Amino acid sequence: MDTYTLGLFANMYPTSPDDLRGIFIWRMVKKLEDYRIVVKKAVKTSPKISGYIPFYTDSINLALKPDIDILQAHYIPHSSIIPALLKRDRPLVLKFHGDDGRIYPFANKLNRLVTRSMIRRADHIITASQEIRERLIKLGAVPEKITAISSGVNTDHFKPEDPVLSKKKFDLPLDKPLFLYVGRLHPWKGIHEIISAAHDHPDSLFVLAGPGNVPPHPDNCRYLGELSPDTIPSLINAADVSLLPSYTEGLSNFIMESLSCEVPMIATNVGGTPEIVHHHETGLLIPPQNSQALSQAISWMKEHESERKTMGKKGRCEMISHYNDDLLIRRLIEIHQELLKNK
Repeated sequence: MDTYTLGLFANMYPTSPDDLRGIFIWRMVKKLEDYRIVVKKAVKTSPKISGYIPFYTDSINLALKPDIDILQAHYIPHSSIIPALLKRDRPLVLKFHGDDGRIYPFANKLNRLVTRSMIRRADHIITASQEIRERLIKLGAVPEKITAISSGVNTDHFKPEDPVLSKKKFDLPLDKPLFLYVGRLHPWKGIHEIISAAHDHPDSLFVLAGPGNVPPHPDNCRYLGELSPDTIPSLINAADVSLLPSYTEGLSNFIMESLSCEVPMIATNVGGTPEIVHHHETGLLIPPQNSQALSQAISWMKEHESERKTMGKKGRCEMISHYNDDLLIRRLIEIHQELLKNK
């Protein structure tokens, strides 16, 4: 495989492997480096607005380096403006992850204008889901120059484990159905709907993990705080079902990780979620902002243990065959090499 030097621009990047902010970009970089791709980065590691000052300074310096063969920006347009202006004759790849392709371009005319300008400057566009791809084509992206490639999941790392041992690791009860959410504790992620459903199911345990503040909740909700990424596979394996009742979504890593562990999903029918959660095949799909539908889906899962386990097994098969991160990183490298060959 021919090597090359990639200039990476991202306005969200972890400070360490234990930092979940932009962890999927960090994992992508490590995978590229495994394939001997040289990656030089301009990244924003601080969540503060002031972090944009050093980020844009670093972006200018990186974009001007003569040894950069191809540029790739994540989260559009905040990370892509400088490489788009300074790309010269080098290929520019844009990666839309979620709301930057689903919400930002359609919020107002200025956002739409800026996004269209970025699309025109790009030599290729990567989207996290087919749904985002279709949205951007409607904005003017050339279909032949836009490819849906998710972050994928490491199916060797996220794999089935003994659920009893997993529960014991977190001091979780063995005699209750366990429903799990991992991610930001933000209203748009459906946290209030989960808590409402917990009121309806006092016999079950609802476990929440991730950054943020937990709203008032019943005793059968347990918050574990922010956890190291290395602990997440075991936590997922402690669950009977994973929950993601979000209002908007690109293509959730939590869904892919859960299915890879043979844990079925209850998720909302938004964004790219229906591309991997197939109703009554790998999980249940419900409408967003609907606590009653979530509660009913939880009841169904509790009453259909055999079908639930079959869903999990089908989910893992799909993750291995279509969403394994090694398969997807090779596809990204192929796009890079094709762009370099044709420039």
